Amino acid sequence: MDDSNSTSGSLAKLIVGAVLLLGLVGWILFDSSDLPDLPPEQPLSIDELVALKNEGIAQLENIPNKTANDGTRSIEVFEKIVAEQPDELFGHQNLAIAGVLAAEKQKGEADERPKKFTATVAKARESIASLRSFDPESGIAEILDAKLAITVGDDEAALLAFDAAIKARPNDYIPKTELFMHVRNSLDAELRGRAIRDAAAAKIESLVMLEYLVREQAESKDPKVSETLENMQVTLAPFAPVLARQEIDLVSEVPGFIQRISDEDVTVWNRVKIRMIQVFNVLRQEFGYQSDLFRLQRHPLEYVIHDFSDSFYKENPTTTITTDQVNVKFISGDDATAIPELPGTSDIVICDFDLDRQSDLVAVSQGKLTVFSHDGSGANWTSVASIDISPELTRLRVADFDRDADVSTEENYMASDVDFLVFGPAGYLFIENVFDKETKTRSLAISEKTMPSEKIAITDVAITDIENDGDLDVVILSEGGVAIWQNQENWDFHDNTSLAIANPGHVAGAVTLGITDTDLNLQTDILASGHVLQNIRHGRFSIRKSDNTAQTDVSATSFSSADIDNSGTWDTVISSASGVTVSLTDTQPGEKSWVIATINVSGEPALGAFTIDFDNDGYVDIGAFRDTGVDIWRNLGNQHFAEEPTITIPAVGLTACKAGDIDNDGDLDLAVVANGNPASFINHGGNENNWIQVRLYAEPDPMFKVQRSNLYGIGSSVEVKAGSNYQSAMVTSQLTHFGIGKTEQADAVRVLWTNGIPQNLIKPDTRVTFTEKQQLLKGSCPYLYTWTGEKFEFLTDLLWAAPIGLQFGEGVIAPTREWEYLLIPGDRLVPIDDEYRMQITEELWEAAYFDQVELIAVDHPIGTSVFSNEKVGPSSISGFKIHSFLDNQLKPSNRVVSSTGENITSVLANSDGVFTKLFQKRHKQGLTDPYFMEIELGDIRKANTVQLVLTGWMFPTDTSINIALSQNKQLSGPLPPSISVPRQINGTVQWEEVIAYMGFPGGKTKTIVVDLPVEKLNREDGRIRINSSMELYWDSIFLAIDADQTEIQQFPVPLIEADLHYRGVSSRLPRTNNGPEGYEYDKVVKEPVWPPMAGDFTRFGDVTELLLENDHHLVVLGAGDEITVRFSQLPDPPSGWKRDFIVHNVGWDKDADLNTITGQRVEPLPYTGMKQYPPRSSDSLDSAEYRTYLKKYQTRKMDFEAFWNQLKP
Repeated sequence: MDDSNSTSGSLAKLIVGAVLLLGLVGWILFDSSDLPDLPPEQPLSIDELVALKNEGIAQLENIPNKTANDGTRSIEVFEKIVAEQPDELFGHQNLAIAGVLAAEKQKGEADERPKKFTATVAKARESIASLRSFDPESGIAEILDAKLAITVGDDEAALLAFDAAIKARPNDYIPKTELFMHVRNSLDAELRGRAIRDAAAAKIESLVMLEYLVREQAESKDPKVSETLENMQVTLAPFAPVLARQEIDLVSEVPGFIQRISDEDVTVWNRVKIRMIQVFNVLRQEFGYQSDLFRLQRHPLEYVIHDFSDSFYKENPTTTITTDQVNVKFISGDDATAIPELPGTSDIVICDFDLDRQSDLVAVSQGKLTVFSHDGSGANWTSVASIDISPELTRLRVADFDRDADVSTEENYMASDVDFLVFGPAGYLFIENVFDKETKTRSLAISEKTMPSEKIAITDVAITDIENDGDLDVVILSEGGVAIWQNQENWDFHDNTSLAIANPGHVAGAVTLGITDTDLNLQTDILASGHVLQNIRHGRFSIRKSDNTAQTDVSATSFSSADIDNSGTWDTVISSASGVTVSLTDTQPGEKSWVIATINVSGEPALGAFTIDFDNDGYVDIGAFRDTGVDIWRNLGNQHFAEEPTITIPAVGLTACKAGDIDNDGDLDLAVVANGNPASFINHGGNENNWIQVRLYAEPDPMFKVQRSNLYGIGSSVEVKAGSNYQSAMVTSQLTHFGIGKTEQADAVRVLWTNGIPQNLIKPDTRVTFTEKQQLLKGSCPYLYTWTGEKFEFLTDLLWAAPIGLQFGEGVIAPTREWEYLLIPGDRLVPIDDEYRMQITEELWEAAYFDQVELIAVDHPIGTSVFSNEKVGPSSISGFKIHSFLDNQLKPSNRVVSSTGENITSVLANSDGVFTKLFQKRHKQGLTDPYFMEIELGDIRKANTVQLVLTGWMFPTDTSINIALSQNKQLSGPLPPSISVPRQINGTVQWEEVIAYMGFPGGKTKTIVVDLPVEKLNREDGRIRINSSMELYWDSIFLAIDADQTEIQQFPVPLIEADLHYRGVSSRLPRTNNGPEGYEYDKVVKEPVWPPMAGDFTRFGDVTELLLENDHHLVVLGAGDEITVRFSQLPDPPSGWKRDFIVHNVGWDKDADLNTITGQRVEPLPYTGMKQYPPRSSDSLDSAEYRTYLKKYQTRKMDFEAFWNQLKP
């Protein structure tokens, strides 16, 4: 950092005096009860100042995020810092920011506490004036002035401040775009038009700017709209499938508009305006649009200065916070540990090639790829596999491309081996790691399916899961720009660039790529020189210029992402001809990130840089290599690195360097290419501190594959809490390493898988490599608990037929049916205090929308049973109906066999919680091999009606799995249950389908009734088969042949009250007997379990009126929410009768799966009668009554910080 944070002492002291005097007046106006104790009035030591600095930053960042933090303490801390260090810009600027944030926070209570709000605004104005005097050139004071004016509703002052900021910061687009955002809906057409044009002139690549610019040009009949429309075609190309769902095709429409404008057709202007409104009404719900909204404004926190100036630390040396330092040496291999010579080597990687949990080395040399293994101690290296390649393939990447999990681990998980991609001037080759199960040996083979069709010189390659569908895709960088190769499984890669990126040539000239998640939205972003390819979901990217000035260096030789300052956000380490820099970031999760500091680690040119905690002290250090050797700089904490290299390793002709635990002793070593040969430098001493290594497996069982994440979790994040130390790391290889210093026991490890599923491990062992498998189901439906006499118990899940945004394939939207009628047995809903009580909970990564909840009592004679007609399927087979049978007319089948020939009659004879498993292999969660269940109906020769009463549950696919299936040419989607009967044809039995779709139980255990078409049954051979490849499990099957429908009586049960509140999620009970998971209502996890969804949820409190009718007024629940629903107890049924219940719900469920349409946010809200989801703009609800409902009820946002900061101290 430079010394720009200091200025002349005399001016500063005058300012400080004024601030303190005005501050005294301000504090007098504050309610005294709001003031914390002031710190002692005595000079602070340097360490005390640093501690106060850290507290001030933490307090400042928590003002928008913590309800109880109104900014008072933050103001106090920075006033103290200004008094102590008047020459430091740090205090002045942060004090002004604290004032602006405090005023914004307190505005909501301004009517209740007017004195305090007035005093806070006065202090904010004073601190901004002080900042302007101290720093008159930057324009930051003017920007803060504008924000404060907006808070207090002074539009004229805001406009003047924005104009001043624009003049002060001519090269910064933000003042222009913030002015545009402030006036974009202004009634002053001249003001609005000028702001739009000025902001557009800044050439910001933004869908929001594009929307308003094209509308402004159409309204003003500006011929320049033709150019805008042409550019828009390119910009919106990745959104073509989204627009096509709304019957919008810009490729065919835009040329006609341009021609009519050229022909001076005056009727075209209104048509362009209307069509563009329709286009952007569609795009407004897209993640790319929402992301652009955030980019057009800069939060006050983005102006925070996070540390004192460099000159402060030069004058006031401080103690570092990295105290667990040990002596470390890197020693080159001797005769026993040296790697055999391999002349012409150009690249090297560390991996576990043969899955023996020992590190192997893989090297690319002239015309050969060679794998070296050792004896377990890093000694006696031998070549175990090699293959000839082109000499012009000089670089190497390692990944599991084929998910060939065929080796069992000691934990009884199945591990997949890693494969290789070699690339260079000659193009590329995929090389498969082949395991011979008979000889137990491994070899290398060129994957014939992926042979290049043409030669293309490749500069760099990055490997990640682009669309979060569970396999690893490939990002290619060449002279022509960037390309996206979509993994469609079975070694089939498809160039998806045209649909993924609007302008791939924008990054032409870049020489290196990096992988990150800039804004913590669980989507992989891509770094390239000067640009960020921001993932906007569904395999699409938006290219924008980087706001990170260090990254714009076109000579960059490497990018790597790591949590350098242990803050939980991804920082960027950049090497280039100019040296090594670290860009530290802060992040608003799900929205945006920004650079808070750039640290110049070294000014020496570097061929590459890497991260390594070489001494296991819990702080990530920085390494860099050049032709003459390797340097490593110790991370001193507090955003500082050692000024000189802590470790220097001389070497000659170095061209590659990778860090990893080569000798498996718990510290990180180096594998290098020196003088054209592979070599290693072994870490001696680093393992004196404690450590943890994490190995992820996403597939615990090869016969029952899930395939929700790539097997090793590449791209996932892992967090570790050990005492007061917090760390996070992005998973980039088979092992993820953490040093934890002298701490003997880590408190917790949290894994956030690439599909959004979080997983916690409490108090893992230390000094070991532990293996963690993916476990949780992430989305299903809201749950129903009922009072059973002594406690609330789980009954089933709700809204299973009403998914919204669910895709069967890319752009193929699943149908939805918003109503359901579910049976509640009478013994599962016992009255308490003259009421029936139920709990509706949302416990998974999704949003639930309830429009109506109705309880219906169903009275019927003892000795009879009733069932609802509920099943997943169209209304033609699932319409509301109550089936009633005499108990003695429900009989099990005499014989049921599976497609494997297993007799399963006894398993299905009773509803006892013991379920069948009819399939032998699961390809993905929810998809199995085709199977059937053959049921003997008995003598049906004279039957008039035949009904099946089936109880079971199903494990579903999700949108991401469906996307992966749609790309896989060897697999089809799950086949829903159908029914076939035997026919004698030419002397042989053949099976004929008689019901193409019989329906199935949705989610957790439910009972369905299926009416068989007796006219199509084979009366002489009373067998049927239920065929499917869905993951269905059956508990019981009963037959009702010529059964009488018994008498029933239905009564509506009055709703007393419905209350929405936060509860948390229930503890899970493990699956037994092939049944579904269960849940313990009384054991609750209060902490947020799932990443928050954006948007507005229903405010907590009484929501009774929202559930009484189907009127589009919804109760919207997020993860952890609960509705307590209370109904009035009815009089007991007459003697000889019993009572069950039907719960009638109208609602929807949206999984937050990363491939769900608009799954990142709760909007747009669904409604009964919508023709599709998302609704077309012309079909959206927009009445005054509906707007009143939204304003009254839809006002709550989820707490992003509570989830993302959960492990932080």
